Amino acid sequence: MGIDDIIVEGKELKEIFDKKELQSKYNLWCRKVRICMKEEGFTEQEQEKVNVKMHYLENEYSENDALISLKKSLGDTIEILEENAFIYGDKTDKQGDLSLIEKILGNFYMYYRAMYKNPVHKKGTLVSQTLDAIRIGNEYDLQRMLYALLIPIFPTIRQEVYSDNGYGGMKADLYLDLYNLIIEIKCTRKSMSEKKLIEELGADGFHYCADIIYFFVFDETGIIKNPEAFKEAFVRKPQKDGKTVKVFVLQTNVF
Repeated sequence: MGIDDIIVEGKELKEIFDKKELQSKYNLWCRKVRICMKEEGFTEQEQEKVNVKMHYLENEYSENDALISLKKSLGDTIEILEENAFIYGDKTDKQGDLSLIEKILGNFYMYYRAMYKNPVHKKGTLVSQTLDAIRIGNEYDLQRMLYALLIPIFPTIRQEVYSDNGYGGMKADLYLDLYNLIIEIKCTRKSMSEKKLIEELGADGFHYCADIIYFFVFDETGIIKNPEAFKEAFVRKPQKDGKTVKVFVLQTNVF
């Protein structure tokens, strides 16, 4: 939920005149505001200003006075959020951006097929022999292709980014600091078992210090017997696990 949605929801609360109902919904709304401020990149100083505005005075002897205090805090908070909406409101569309990245990862085979496998135009200078010679040999090849696909959309995305997880250094194949997002690329080998792949993904998913981790697995050797079940086994959600983890599997049978 973005700051503009938060403001709309806050204005809807203005129409509530029952103190208990408003208090319950206002407290929930305030929690959403705090989460939104962190996601939108509010500075600590700006967050503190909003938190001060959200504070209201309880009055156990007068529900009317308590309601007035609630209404004032709600109005003041909406006002300061509207001032910041010009800065943060249209800066990013996190869910839209993440959906776009997931589409690129999930449909990568379409790009690969269209670029390297489909027949070339007879008037073009590219020839089939040249394109046929280009193949995904290892993680570095796939990393290069994904980076080339993503950088026009996310110019701040970086390759080979090191971070400290508190014990030892970890290197992310692709990193988008806008969302603290890592894309880790894996290519299976003939000598690798499905169990070994699971162990590697599990270890990386635990140790990477990121809010969002996308694993992109190129299973050229076909060791993943049930891709859908494999992907589902690694799903992690922030509400329960503190981070988002998803796995995308690319197998050669789709080329």
